[in-house]
Amino acid sequence: MKKARVTFIPIDGTGVLHLDFHPGPFGDATEARKGDGVGFFSQNGELQGVTFDDVDAEQDHQVLEFDRYRVEVTVNRGKISKSVVPLESSGKAPRSSKKRTEDAA
Repeated sequence: MKKARVTFIPIDGTGVLHLDFHPGPFGDATEARKGDGVGFFSQNGELQGVTFDDVDAEQDHQVLEFDRYRVEVTVNRGKISKSVVPLESSGKAPRSSKKRTEDAA
């Protein structure tokens, strides 16, 4: 998976956080199965981007779960880290193929 571009512009300490894994354009948004946010997927189901609805700019931890992916974002003292884990069809992460990416914004 490509390195994500992070877009986060908090107003009054919170805001929408978007991760782009593809330059776009995106199609329709798909609500997360778990968590508050949406995902954008290619026609073959590959993750192209996600949007977390309300993220605290100083300290936060949120997870969005979709049919094929689990996306986690953590904010610690204003630094953002993220991980994307492909899920098996059962909805659980495979033990040996967990992929983790971290970036500071």
